[in-house]
Amino acid sequence: MRKLYSASEIAAMHLPGLPKSKPALIARAQSEGWYFEERKGLGGTRRVYEVPTRYLGEGDTLSAGAVSLAGTIIAGSSDIDLSKLQMVETVLDEALRARGLEIAPERRGAVVAFLYDYAMKGGNQDGILMAIKALVA
Repeated sequence: MRKLYSASEIAAMHLPGLPKSKPALIARAQSEGWYFEERKGLGGTRRVYEVPTRYLGEGDTLSAGAVSLAGTIIAGSSDIDLSKLQMVETVLDEALRARGLEIAPERRGAVVAFLYDYAMKGGNQDGILMAIKALVA
């Protein structure tokens, strides 16, 4: 089954190599020919997109962006903000527990690294929750 996200949800993920605004993201998806489906709902029809794996780092090989993101924690410096890292872990655990979900152990590190990077760039708990919702939708 394909994982499809709205342009707003993808922009909120702050994936490496992708624009951070909805209009720029839609333009990228069109120019690269991303798979999409149209969904009808309140307010009309909208497109939901499948993010290419090169931006997500899924499968057996991680994209270059995902490797550098994970490197923030794995190969980074000693400048890790432990309070932010703990906050990310707590918010992630609570969000997953509330939804009855789990993350495969081999993927958890990449998810935590992504959320930690977001928090270090000024993201707050509400933004992290939005990103988690988009990731598990």
